[in-house]
Amino acid sequence: MTTTENVIDTATLRRRLQQDEQKNAHKRRFERHATFIVGRLVVVSNAQHIDGVINEISLGGMRFRPASQYLQRRDGEIVSLLIEDRSFSGRIRASRPDGYGIELLEMMSEDTMIPLLTKI
Repeated sequence: MTTTENVIDTATLRRRLQQDEQKNAHKRRFERHATFIVGRLVVVSNAQHIDGVINEISLGGMRFRPASQYLQRRDGEIVSLLIEDRSFSGRIRASRPDGYGIELLEMMSEDTMIPLLTKI
């Protein structure tokens, strides 16, 4: 049974996806790198500590996946990310099922980021 209602216009879908990518291009200023770094997130407002993994890093931010099963919405929270003896300050920009998207308050230098990438 073929009707025009069941036909999917893939060209239109593809065009819309490309437009969405272009709209978000300004948000992706820095190349992202997959990583696996055990760290701790500290919510500054209440000093709550959350253990987890940093699974993506760039000069301008990180994605932190808490070890807990559920993520609370924390958009806008100021946080500190602790990795070994280093501390990075940031703001949670997105609470997603795959973790917290954190924008760093001060951009990281490549000299700081490269040793973190070698910890994989």
